[in-house]
Amino acid sequence: MQFIDTHIHLQDYKSKNAPQIMAQAVECGADKFICAATSENDWAEVEKLTEENPERIIPAFGIHPWHMGTITSDWEVRLEGILKKYPQALVGESGLDRIKNPEIEPQNSIFRIQIELAKCLNRSLIIHAVKVQDWLENYWKEFPESFVFHSYNGKVELLKKVVKANGYVSFSHSILRNSAREEILKTVPLEKLLIETDGPYQSKNDEESQPEQIPFLLKEIASIRGEEYQKLSEIVYQNSKRFINGKS
Repeated sequence: MQFIDTHIHLQDYKSKNAPQIMAQAVECGADKFICAATSENDWAEVEKLTEENPERIIPAFGIHPWHMGTITSDWEVRLEGILKKYPQALVGESGLDRIKNPEIEPQNSIFRIQIELAKCLNRSLIIHAVKVQDWLENYWKEFPESFVFHSYNGKVELLKKVVKANGYVSFSHSILRNSAREEILKTVPLEKLLIETDGPYQSKNDEESQPEQIPFLLKEIASIRGEEYQKLSEIVYQNSKRFINGKS
């Protein structure tokens, strides 16, 4: 089995370093890792990891809604520059979050800039969305060709809108704690399903989540969806490669 961890923050781990994490994951079938930056403060670290592991890491650079208060005056120029420097890079982690900030601005403005960058540069967009179903009503026709709602664990009603907009949906271990997990997992078309750790977060236990745990998650999802594990793994792997290449 091969898999790609489509969302991980290798720069945030405390228990192990990135080479250790990747080495253990590779033994379990990991092929690549989309390493997502969340603010200007960790762009350089993700860039360094990418330079050191070009065969394994696909970088993603963006401004997470939790960190919008840390942006500099030229953040969008810097973001465009680093994305152009790395043609393989995705845009994100970006998005909207009502829990951390109940006001739509400046989240809305910062998110829209990242959407436009993804469209102009033909890159996939990584979206974090928490408690913002109504805010998203103005976005469905604005997203780039390829986008993902990552670590999805929300309402079925919102998920159906993501699917209708032809978006990818990625799941981490958090979905297994959702009482509506069966309906949620079965709502996503097979060709739009992705898998991730969101490591070191969203663990299935109290420890940091590790990409080597993805086979367990895939087995659980296959069982819930009523699909054969190996077949599901192969399809999700192909979905991941298509997503990395900016294709819907």
